[in-house]
Formats: sequence, structure tokens, C-alpha cells
Amino acid sequence: MLAWKELFYGKKKYLLIELLITLLIFMVLFLSGLAEGLGRAVVAGIDNLDAAYFLLSDSAEDIITVSNVSADTYGQLSSQTDGELAALDIQRMYLCRQNDDEKLNIVYFAIEPGSFLEPKTIEGVSLSESDAENPILLDDDFMLEGIKVGDTVLDSSTDIAFTVAGFVKDEMYGHVSIGFISIDTYTKLRTELNPMYQQEYHAIAIKDGNVDGVQIEDAQIVSKADIIQNVPSYTAEHMTITMIVWVLIIVSAAIIGIFYYILTLQKRRQFGVMKAIGVGMGRLSGIVIGQVCIIAVCGAVIAGLLTFGMAAALPETMPFYLKIGNALLVMAAFIFISIVSSLISIWNISKVDPITVIGGTDE
Repeated sequence: MLAWKELFYGKKKYLLIELLITLLIFMVLFLSGLAEGLGRAVVAGIDNLDAAYFLLSDSAEDIITVSNVSADTYGQLSSQTDGELAALDIQRMYLCRQNDDEKLNIVYFAIEPGSFLEPKTIEGVSLSESDAENPILLDDDFMLEGIKVGDTVLDSSTDIAFTVAGFVKDEMYGHVSIGFISIDTYTKLRTELNPMYQQEYHAIAIKDGNVDGVQIEDAQIVSKADIIQNVPSYTAEHMTITMIVWVLIIVSAAIIGIFYYILTLQKRRQFGVMKAIGVGMGRLSGIVIGQVCIIAVCGAVIAGLLTFGMAAALPETMPFYLKIGNALLVMAAFIFISIVSSLISIWNISKVDPITVIGGTDE
């Protein structure tokens, strides 16, 4: 109650502090969203796959794009697990629009149409529903290039024509937008590039089921989390940006602690009087912590609303991605560190001597 009364009494001063805290938390949340967005631009395609495990060659060091699994291995794996299986190939290439020489970066994800690896479309139909000879599902970033459902696009290396069956959302790999094609179409493409090509896969995805007993020569089971961690550049990029975000959280919370310490110095006489009339340290500590909690929580809520409101207005090309759970984690960490920072003020209050302060000799 006293915490509320003091906040209301000095509302102009505390509103300025609230504004500062809100801006600091907003900055941290926005940078956190950018950090997650940049991370998603590297691994979203793998993360979105509805698979728990992948079978890779044991020499691949958990890097999916350097793995090579023979087609015969598919049958061996099927006999050793009850999980649903689907083949996956990944290849970075370039696309061209029909009658246009401009090359567009793309990563082909070759899958089995209708399998659990096929993503849901936000526009158009799936690979399994398309009656085109070589259908392709494109990430929605290609919509910004003016490509539409039903358009014909060409592989720049082979001139194989794809018909755009539909668009999917948030599908990227290594900062490049993904195009989903069938395994058969991918085999045509590779055969066109290399007539000696023999079918093999980068990986075999396993949706669920027990994989503990899988024993296949020159192959190993790898979890999706390990696959993501070993995507080239992902760990280094993500750890660096995440570290910057957490340093900002700590620095911002420390700034709040310094503000409260200065306020405490200005109110030493009031605290001295309260001590003199018998107010204990427990209650004084509760007042300070209560004020910090109120200001920090209000600032976090306002900053969260501002962040998600701005996120809705950002252009599609902005790599911003922030889950509510991650935002709550950042806000909770900010509030916790703010409370810890306020302990310096409480320590300062504990050193206040009522006689000295009331007598006017306190500095």
C-alpha cells in the first residue's frame, strides 16, 4: 500500500522512470525478435519438418547436407523401426521466371508428396494434389517477386520447368527461401546435371517410433535438435546475437538499479524518520521491492504490447520472429534482475542511522 501511495504521490518522477524502463524492455524485446528471426532464417525449413529423428551417414558429422544415404537403406530402416519414414534431399540452386534471366536463390527440399514432410500451403494446393508434371511449393517470399500460383518457373541450370502449385509460410534454410519438389522431380534435375546419377538421399526422416534398436552400417540416427545445431553458421550466429540480447538485459536492469539507488539517496531522511518511529527493515525492503516490481511489470507489459503491435506492422522481408514464450522469458528475466539490482538500495537503507539523518549531519 505504501509503495502505491508513494508512486502516486511522485507520479511525474516515476512516470519518467516508467517511460525509460518501457523503452529499455522494448529495445531488448525487439532485438530478441530480430535474433530469433535471423536464427529462423537459417533453420526454419528443418525446424518446421514434422520429424523427430533423421538417419544420416555416420561420416556426415550431423550435417544433413553432406550426408549420403543409399536408397537401399530406406528398406533396412523400415524393418528396424515402427516409425513413419520419408526421404529428404536438399540442394541449393537458382530459379528463373519464364522469359526472365534474373536468377533467384532457392534451396530445393525434395520430399515424397503427401508425406509428413510436406508443409501446409497458405495459397494454392499441395504437391500431392497438383496434377502438374513438375509441381513446386514456394516460400511466400517469392510472392514478393511477383510470382503467382500457376506460374511457370525454370531451374536455371537445367531449364526444367516447374509449375507453382502453391505457397508455404516461413520456410527458409541458410537465409535462402525453400522450394519443395517431389523426389521424382529432383531425380530428373540431378540426372540432367549428371547422367550417371544414382538415386540417394541426404537423409531419411523418422516421424515417431522407437529408434533405439536401429543398427545400419555406415549410418546413424540423429535428433532434429542436433541437426539444427549443426546447420552451418547457425550456432555461431545465434549464440552471438543471443549473448548481445542478454547483455542488454543485464545492462538495462543495472540502469534501473542505479536510478533506484539515486532515489534512495534522495530519500535517506524519510527512511531515517520511518526507522525512528519503529518501521522495520522488512517493511522498508518490501516498499522498495514493491515499487520496483510495479514499475518493472507495468513496463514489461507495455513494452510487450508495443513489440507485438510493431511486429504485426513490419514488412514481410524483415527477419522478425518472437514467440510469446520467449517474450515472457525475457520480461521475467528483466523483472528478476531489476529486483536483484534494487537490493543495493535496500543495503543503503539498512545503513541509514536515524539519529544522524534526522540531526541533519547526513551527507
